[in-house]
Amino acid sequence: MTGQEAPGKAPVCARFRYVILITAALCLTSLLSNMNTYNFTKICMVPKNDSTTSELDKGRQYNKLEQSWLQACVAIGALAASVPYTYMFQRYTKKWIFLSAGIISALSTILIPTANEYGFKYFLVARTFQGIAFSATFPIIGALTADWATLTEHGLFCGLLTGCTQLSQIFTMPVSGALCTSRWGWPSVYYVHASFTIISFCFWILLYKDTPEEHRLVGQAELKRLQTGKSKKKNVREKLPYKQILTSKTLWGAWIAAFGDLLAVQLVTMFNPQYVNDYLRYNVFKTGFLAALPVAVQFCLKLIGGVSSDMLTCLDETLKLRIYNSIALGASAFFFIILAFIPRESNVTAIVILVFAESLLGFNTAGFNKCITLHSRQFGHFGMTQIMNIWAVTILLEPFVVNAIISANTFEDWRNCFLIHAGILLLCNAIFCVYADAKPAPWTCVADEKPDGEEMIARPAATEAAFARFYTSSSRIF
Repeated sequence: MTGQEAPGKAPVCARFRYVILITAALCLTSLLSNMNTYNFTKICMVPKNDSTTSELDKGRQYNKLEQSWLQACVAIGALAASVPYTYMFQRYTKKWIFLSAGIISALSTILIPTANEYGFKYFLVARTFQGIAFSATFPIIGALTADWATLTEHGLFCGLLTGCTQLSQIFTMPVSGALCTSRWGWPSVYYVHASFTIISFCFWILLYKDTPEEHRLVGQAELKRLQTGKSKKKNVREKLPYKQILTSKTLWGAWIAAFGDLLAVQLVTMFNPQYVNDYLRYNVFKTGFLAALPVAVQFCLKLIGGVSSDMLTCLDETLKLRIYNSIALGASAFFFIILAFIPRESNVTAIVILVFAESLLGFNTAGFNKCITLHSRQFGHFGMTQIMNIWAVTILLEPFVVNAIISANTFEDWRNCFLIHAGILLLCNAIFCVYADAKPAPWTCVADEKPDGEEMIARPAATEAAFARFYTSSSRIF
């Protein structure tokens, strides 16, 4: 049975697109989890004096500079592979191109314990290949959402697939904590993650097709829903008004807000385990669960923020942008300031405040992210691509900056680290609130819009096209 089966022939599953969504989410989570493995295992990859411990499990003691490079090199790999993957996704079958990323990620992850044994340079190469695999994630998110989501489900697909950033940490942190303290030691973290990747991509091979029309498990009713309201034209390009976009105060305000937000996000991703284990002195097992707790709450708030912002129709759209962005950046900064003055001895209080500080960042989906798409409309993909550029910059900068600040791992070091990030968040949020504007920019040609009823019919196709262009173009960054 195919997507064009005979009338009356029932499909195996009336909502098979959700099976595709879950399968893709598993694969994306596995790729991102592989990237996050070192952020945790660096706290347990220390030499042991136990003579019964194998040489492989003993690990190596890397200095702060080497640790910074091991965290930052994934961004270098992603940047290097962005152009090749962009080209391949445009020319070849997306199913097999994304599978290649899974193979690269699984192999590089499973080889890391051996690479570590040979030395820092080999470890660095393996980590770089994990970044290369990551560069395939955003193109597949865009392609899958454009083809497999109905127009009313773009938010669901976008929220879950981009939320794999949080899901990967929710998986990696506790699993790594349990494995590091087991008799198998830290190398088992990489073997388990690689196995998870292999299993996830086996489902990908079995279940995924590039389009619903190709899939034998998609029935006519579901296919009709997937095709409703979508543009029949493919790869239609509209000339970008570069000058107007790059001189837009609203977009610059959103990009500045993104910079502050993503610096804090990288602090969470890269240094949570170190803060909980090295500074608060929780054991490795507890560190895994405690480091994942704020991220789990952040993922829930990310979904709540996006949905509630759409449902809250009693407030002006621009006001909503300012409110949600202020919750994400301003409220987070407030809790980071409190956290800066909590002593090591009050570790339970520190964890509670840490959860508030980090989880509130999840409201950014209804702040600067939404501002860019509302203000630049059909050109939203270009504005969002710049956020991916900023993301790359923060991944490269954060390890070196934070390691320099917390070199002695003292109360003063962490206080300064949190206060600096809080100050950046407050400044960036203030700039955003001044220039935030939900109205479409003049260069989006809003004069061509129809009356309300007709506009709502015409807008979905443009939204779909912009959405697809955003994720396709963002692949040039990761």
